[in-house]
Amino acid sequence: MFVREMQFRLARGVPFCEIVQATAVQCLTLKTVTQMHLSLVFWIAIAVFVCYQIWSRNRDGAIVHAIRTTKAINAVMAAYRGGDYRTALQRAESLKDGSSNTAEYCFFRGSMLHHLGKLDDAESNLREGLALETDPRQRALVYNVIASVLMDQERFPESIAFFENAGRAWPDRGANHRGIAEVWLRQGREFSEALDHARQAVEIDRHATGMKKEALDSRLGEDLAVLAWAVAANSGEAREVESLLAEAFQLCGTKSKPILAQFHYHAGRAYEALKLLEKSREHFRQAIEIDPQGNFGRLARAMAL
Repeated sequence: MFVREMQFRLARGVPFCEIVQATAVQCLTLKTVTQMHLSLVFWIAIAVFVCYQIWSRNRDGAIVHAIRTTKAINAVMAAYRGGDYRTALQRAESLKDGSSNTAEYCFFRGSMLHHLGKLDDAESNLREGLALETDPRQRALVYNVIASVLMDQERFPESIAFFENAGRAWPDRGANHRGIAEVWLRQGREFSEALDHARQAVEIDRHATGMKKEALDSRLGEDLAVLAWAVAANSGEAREVESLLAEAFQLCGTKSKPILAQFHYHAGRAYEALKLLEKSREHFRQAIEIDPQGNFGRLARAMAL
């Protein structure tokens, strides 16, 4: 009885010292006269012990939840890196908290739906997760994916607004500038502004720290591939485009199929802008082959028609 009462009071935010005092008084009140020789200190000790057990149980539960979430995210990411978005989508179900949606669940489910081309559902899940997310950097990641979904829906002004929100939430990450550059490039306009944003993205991510080298290299590589497209659209300097793409592919590696397909798609767009259509078709072909189910394979397929 006392444990349930104390759990209820803790849940309501009653201060710990008040709970201990109330429990001790309650214990004394309920005891018979023959038990009154037991000291108040004894009952306070019991109350403290019970409270400790409750706190310890809650703490251990939080640790178990964190470990379970990490394992679930790793499982989702393993399927994602292999380009198996349907499996990743199924594995994302383990990120729920019972029957409740979590920020992590909404983000990964929305991201996988985006790769599968279910853009309306992706946007809905991502917006739901954004409302649950409190960490600024995590919010920036959600903003970026929503912006990409909006770009694929050709809702370009909204897409730019979300990329700008991402930049405000995480200013020392180049992805928001890269995204804005791509929005302009996909529309075939404002090429000089696209070039400025692409250069800003590269400048930011060349000096980025605080993450594993593999993740930082991938980020910079993505920036360089979009910069190559922007350079091709502006000046047509084939030598600079070749140099940027060579560095981008060197940084990319081959571990993540969607990232590699993204590089090939952007390379295809760069060579298309240079009017080097054979090279362009080859990169589109590789994007389709590497990521047949995913977003960049689908975009490359549309360009190859």
